[in-house]
Amino acid sequence: MEDPESNKKYTAILEASRKLFWKHGLRRVTVEEICKAADTSKMTFYRFFPNKNELAKVVLDRYLQEGLAAFRKIIHENSSAAEKMQQMIQLKMEGTYDISTEFIQDFFIKTDIVLSEYITDKLDGYFKEVIKEFKAGQEEGWIRKDLNVEFLFYFSRKMIPVMYDKEFLQLFKSPHEMIGELTNLIVYGISPLKS
Repeated sequence: MEDPESNKKYTAILEASRKLFWKHGLRRVTVEEICKAADTSKMTFYRFFPNKNELAKVVLDRYLQEGLAAFRKIIHENSSAAEKMQQMIQLKMEGTYDISTEFIQDFFIKTDIVLSEYITDKLDGYFKEVIKEFKAGQEEGWIRKDLNVEFLFYFSRKMIPVMYDKEFLQLFKSPHEMIGELTNLIVYGISPLKS
C-alpha cells in the first residue's frame, strides 16, 4: 500500500486545506474549494480522506507535530533562557500569522462534538509533552524552579475560550496580534529571576 505522505496530491490537499482553514475556518471551506486550490479532483480527495473533518484532524496533527518538533529544537539549543524565550515567541508568531478569527471559532467552539473532542485530546497530549520539556528546563536552570508549570499550562488552556470572545478580539487588529500578546504575557513570566 502506498504511503500517502509520499503522494504529491495528498501533500497538495494538506497544504491547500491548511491555508484555506487558517484563512476562512473549517465550516466555510468546502471540499470543492480544497480540491480547486490543490489542483486535484474530488475523487482523489476521497481516496485519501473520507470527509473534511478527517482531513482537518490530519492537518491539526501535522501542525501540532511540526510545532512540537520546532519547540524541542529551540529548547535543546545551547542558548540563553532569554534567547530561548524569544525564539519560542517567534515560533508562535510565525505559526499563527495567517490564522483568522473564523479558524479560532471553528476549531475551539464546540459545534462539532467529535472534532472538538479530538482537538481537546490532541491539545492535552501536546501540552503534556511541553510540560515535560518545561520541567526538564527547570532542572537545567533555564526556567524558574519555583514556577508551577502545571498552573502555567492550565492558565494557557483556560485562555482558549477567551480567544473567541468578540469583545476580547476587538482589542486587537488580528488574531495573530492577539495570540502574540497572550504569548508575551505568558512566556516572559517564566524566565529565571536574576539575583
